[in-house]
Amino acid sequence: MYCRCGKELHQVRVDLGYKSCVGCSQVKTYSYIPIIEHKTGNTIQIVSQELSAAVHKSWRRK
Repeated sequence: MYCRCGKELHQVRVDLGYKSCVGCSQVKTYSYIPIIEHKTGNTIQIVSQELSAAVHKSWRRK
């Protein structure tokens, strides 16, 4: 199977039901926000790129 750009699709993508290559995909990637609980134990929360950019921008304010 081939993508609309002409590249051959990897068999794993075909098995998962995708019809386009990674470069032509319209799905947005995810990002993160670090959750700082204490100085040695941090976790992350998976969020959209837009929310992550807004949070990181607010942290850079002076």
